[in-house]
Formats: sequence, structure tokens, C-alpha cells
Amino acid sequence: MSTFVASILVDAAAKVGAPIVKGLLEKYLGGAVGEVGGMIVDTIAGHAGVTADELPSLPADKIEAAVAVTEAQAPDLLIQWNVQQRQAHDLMRAEMDKGGATWTWAWRPAWMWGLLVAWAWYVFVVPMLNLFVALMGASARLVLLVDIGTLLAVTGIFTAFYMGGHTIKDGLSKWLGRAL
Repeated sequence: MSTFVASILVDAAAKVGAPIVKGLLEKYLGGAVGEVGGMIVDTIAGHAGVTADELPSLPADKIEAAVAVTEAQAPDLLIQWNVQQRQAHDLMRAEMDKGGATWTWAWRPAWMWGLLVAWAWYVFVVPMLNLFVALMGASARLVLLVDIGTLLAVTGIFTAFYMGGHTIKDGLSKWLGRAL
């Protein structure tokens, strides 16, 4: 979202006397449009009958009319956004509070942190320790226990299980014509 479009919409909201829309646009439109700001801009564009990118080409009176209609809907839009956020939060909490064993969900963050430590060890810690040891005058070096190919393979396998498992399962279900 360009700052030009944002300034047009903020000016139109000020002219029409739409303090809620003006406040939301000023707060949530920045370098990147946030969820609320994007929702407000999309609603204004929808009432104007154009896409958000086409808003600058509209006459000011049409933009102001769309902002005025959006101002009347702003409380409902905020309630919808709040409900959406609450549902997302409840879904995340339900994932962790299933009542099953901890390992059923804890393997994912454990692997993520473990891979982070492994990559940090491989890329940063061992080279820095070797540099420090060399600067101290020792001829010994720390040896990496795992080569880069193995670390890449383990990372790839975890990524495939974690990120691609459902995709593969859905693809096989469609290909076989039955649920797996």
C-alpha cells in the first residue's frame, strides 16, 4: 500500500468526519498494511467499487462517500476482527491443551530448537572457537561431528514431515480417490 493512497484515505476520512476510520488508518497503515488497516482499505475500495490500487484514480467525492459508509460499519468490522483473533487464539490453545501426552505436540518445537542449535553450532560456534583457539597459539582444532550434507538432509527430512506431511497426504488422497 503506497503512502499516497494512505494519505488520500486519511484526508477523505478527516473531511467526512470519520474519526474511527481516520484513527484506524493512521494507526495501522505504515510501511506494510496490517490486518485492520488492510481490512479498512479493502472495505473502502469495495464501497467505491474498485480495488485498493485503483483508489487514487477516483474522484475525491466518491472516495469520501465510500469512507463515510465504511465509518458506519467500522465498529462491526472491529468486532469481526476481534472475533477472528479470539478464534485463532482459541485454536492455538486447543492445539496445546488436547489433554494428550506432551510429546504429541512438543516434538515440533523441540526439533525446531534442536535444528537451530545444530546450525548455530555448525555455522557460528565451531568456527569462532577454532578462531579463538588459533589466536591463542594452539594447533588443535575442533572437528565437526556432522558434515554439511547430513545436516542438510536431516533439516530437509524434518521440514518435509513438518511442513509437507499434510500436502503429501492430501495429494495421495486425491490421487487414490479415498481418504487416508
